[in-house]
Amino acid sequence: MERFDAIVVGAGPAGSVTAIRLSRAGARVLLVDRARFPRDKPCGGGLTMRAVRELPVSVEPVVEHVVDRMGLRLKYGSRIERKGSEPLILMTQRLRLDHHLLRQAEGAGADVREGVKVTEISTDDEAISARVDGEPVSGAVLVGADGVNGAVRKTLALGGDYVLGVALEGNVANDVVGDRYRQVAELELGVIPGGYGWVFPKGDHVNVGVGGWEREGPTLRTRLAELCR
Repeated sequence: MERFDAIVVGAGPAGSVTAIRLSRAGARVLLVDRARFPRDKPCGGGLTMRAVRELPVSVEPVVEHVVDRMGLRLKYGSRIERKGSEPLILMTQRLRLDHHLLRQAEGAGADVREGVKVTEISTDDEAISARVDGEPVSGAVLVGADGVNGAVRKTLALGGDYVLGVALEGNVANDVVGDRYRQVAELELGVIPGGYGWVFPKGDHVNVGVGGWEREGPTLRTRLAELCR
């Protein structure tokens, strides 16, 4: 049986950054994900500067746009815009960001395995054990970074009463929207319970989306169409 100091399940930003930090500290880390990268993930792709400062690696290679202004509008009515003295948000795409962070984790020394399933997770006072694509592994620590629907939460019955969120997004080419959204991130408030709408500029397009409480799922197509209009 292969043994690790830490088994990290889920190679999104949380899992990959955890693997980077642990590997750099000298731990033997196994980082696994059921997907093969690059893979896309629904997300606006905006990194606040506070988040960027917490990252252990540069994201410059995957930044497509730098935003220094925020536009806020309430229920498609009154709007305000404010400019920062420094960049506010770095825009990227999860397709590129997650792949970049995964490769950085691999470069830091983590044992990265893509396209694998994690099953038979069990714990005792001394170790964590699991099967990765049928092969047994063990570790001193298990990090569940595979999301609310992931194997770790389901197997270990983690969490409790919580409300899920859902979102729907799309991309619109720059030649359709013109220069209106250059260097400005737009948030539409009060248009969906539990969330908001957004328009985020990227390299050759703008990303538009709406998100809110899970119960709003059946209305998202209509709400996204309204945002686009």
